[in-house]
Amino acid sequence: MVFLISVLVFDLVVIIMSINNYYFSFVKSTNNKLPILLTLVAFYIFAYAHKIDRVLIIIVTITAILFLGWFSVTNNSYHTIGSPTGNVKVMIGHRNATLGETNHFYNFYLYTSIPGLMKKIKEHSIQTRRIIADDLDVLGVDEAEWIEDEKVIFHSSYVETTQVYLKE
Repeated sequence: MVFLISVLVFDLVVIIMSINNYYFSFVKSTNNKLPILLTLVAFYIFAYAHKIDRVLIIIVTITAILFLGWFSVTNNSYHTIGSPTGNVKVMIGHRNATLGETNHFYNFYLYTSIPGLMKKIKEHSIQTRRIIADDLDVLGVDEAEWIEDEKVIFHSSYVETTQVYLKE
C-alpha cells in the first residue's frame, strides 16, 4: 500500500510540475513511459494483495497499453547541448511529421540549478520541403551561437535563424 501511495504521489507531483512547465529530466527523456509503467506495477501489486477483480485488471492494463502506444506515436527524441562556459545546458526535444512537406517540432528545456529538474522555455516548429536531413541539422544545432549564456541562436542552411531566450 505504501508503494502505491508513493507512486501516486510521484505521479501527482509530475502532473503538477508539467502544468507549470517543469519536468524531471529522467521522466521527459523516457517520454513519460516511466511514470506509466511504475503506476501499472504499483496497481498490479495492489491488485494482487487485495484480490481485485480480473476484469478491472484487464481494463487498467488495456488503458495503460493505449497510453504507452500514444506516447510511442508522439515520441520525441532528445539531445542536450551546453554553453561554451559550461554554465547552461539546454535539452532539445525533437520529432517530425511528413505529409508532402516535413514539419519539424522542437521543445526547448533549460536545466535548472536543481539537478535533474528542467523548465520548458520554448516550442518551435520548422516546415521544410524536399529536404532529407535530421531534425537537429534542420535546426542548426552544430552551428549554435551562444550569447552570454542568455540566448542561443541556431544558424541553419535550411531555414531562417532560430533564437531561444534562456532568461526571461
